[in-house]
Amino acid sequence: MGCTTSVGAVLVAAAVLCSGQVRTNFSLLDSMVARAVSDLPCGGCDSAVVLPYQSAARWLVVEKWIASGKTTTENARCTLAIADCAVRYALHPTERDSVIRTVTVDVRLMTPDTTCRSMSQYADTLAREDIVAVELPRSELTSSPVPPPPRSLWDDLLEPVVIVASVATTLLLLFTARSR
Repeated sequence: MGCTTSVGAVLVAAAVLCSGQVRTNFSLLDSMVARAVSDLPCGGCDSAVVLPYQSAARWLVVEKWIASGKTTTENARCTLAIADCAVRYALHPTERDSVIRTVTVDVRLMTPDTTCRSMSQYADTLAREDIVAVELPRSELTSSPVPPPPRSLWDDLLEPVVIVASVATTLLLLFTARSR
């Protein structure tokens, strides 16, 4: 028998601080991991093994676990598993210059008797130009591939027509001027 704590999906049009800046990916992950770890019912687990070892989010989860008064050890009877801790970008359905940022944190505390889960998800809309400001350089945890903007009527039809017409007009004028 298991238990689940879900902090539900929150969809917000824009996450803006009082100063007018967009919240960074690290800031969102930090607060969401803290909440997810604190929402886990401990069930007698004051010590746990945190897995997977190679996860980019492991140090953040360990930090929040220890901050809540718990310890980590290799031979604990409980396991704190990081199922998902990531930032992802998706195309915005109507705006070419925006993307949808989704931050997901999913951790599970497995005891010999039960498995408890704490999951939270946050989504907002970001301007493509703000992506550089919200990611930390060289951090696998706070960055994600950004999908290219969708092609438009301008990209597919009008741009090639304008280029071909410009080249044709230039050549026509060149040969007309040379023949005089």
